[in-house]
Formats: sequence, C-alpha cells, structure tokens
Amino acid sequence: MKVKKLLFYVLPGVILSICILLSCKKQQVEEEAKLEPPIRTYIITARIDKKGTNVASPGVGVLKGTYDEQLKLLTYTLVYDSITPSLITLRSGAKGTAGELIREIYKNKDIPPAKLPLTGSLTLNPLQERNLLKGLWFLAIGTPAISPEISGSLTLKQK
Repeated sequence: MKVKKLLFYVLPGVILSICILLSCKKQQVEEEAKLEPPIRTYIITARIDKKGTNVASPGVGVLKGTYDEQLKLLTYTLVYDSITPSLITLRSGAKGTAGELIREIYKNKDIPPAKLPLTGSLTLNPLQERNLLKGLWFLAIGTPAISPEISGSLTLKQK
C-alpha cells in the first residue's frame, strides 16, 4: 500500500518535473559574428613609357608607392628620364581612353620640376578607391609638343 501511495504521489511529480524541464526554452546567447574584411595595404608600381601612347618618345618613368585601405591614403614617388614634362597627371579610365583627371602631379609649361623624385600623397574617395583597386588608374606625362607623350598603368600588389 505504501508503494502504491508513493507511486501515486511521487511518480506524477517526477513526470511533471521532467515535462517542465524539457518544455523550457533554453536561452542561447548567440553572438552574431560580424566579419569585417581585412584591411589591406598595397604596393603600387607603374612603368611609364611610349607603349601606352604609341608615340616615338625616348622618355621613360617609374612610379612607386603604397595604398593603405584604412587611411584611404595613396603615397607615391615618381622618377623619369629623357623627357621634359609640362604636365603630369593621374587619371582613371579604360585603356585607350583619355580618362578622367584625378590629380595633376605637376604642371608647368616652361620649367621642368626642380627636384626629382616627385613625391606626394592623395586621400581617395570611395569611387576613386574602387577604380584604383580595379586597375583603372594610369599616369600620363605630357610635353609641350605632345600630350600625353608617355603613360603607364598603375598595378597593385598586396603587401
């Protein structure tokens, strides 16, 4: 009789407790993992010669620099030889086009730059950054006779 009373009172309590425990929703702390793309730094180079313009010019040049995605900062150093520039520009556009002017690095009709290498920096807006990373930027060097006389595309390589 004691066993029947025990089963009558205790067993429903145990079953009820198990049901309550199983029906409770567990609170799961889910941290949404927001992955940010890695911030990259690029090495930039450009060989500047007559191939970009199909002109018989002896002029050559090299642009070297870096681009930091976090700071949106492009820094560059430009050297050239066998050419007296009147205008040096950074441009954005497809090959074979005049492109859109981004920045004039040097502009003078009569006197060449006093000091080589030419150095500088440029903070980019989002559109400029996208076009740079797509490989659409080039440098053009013009003389009083021909503009541009030599040019070359900027290439990027991750550090």
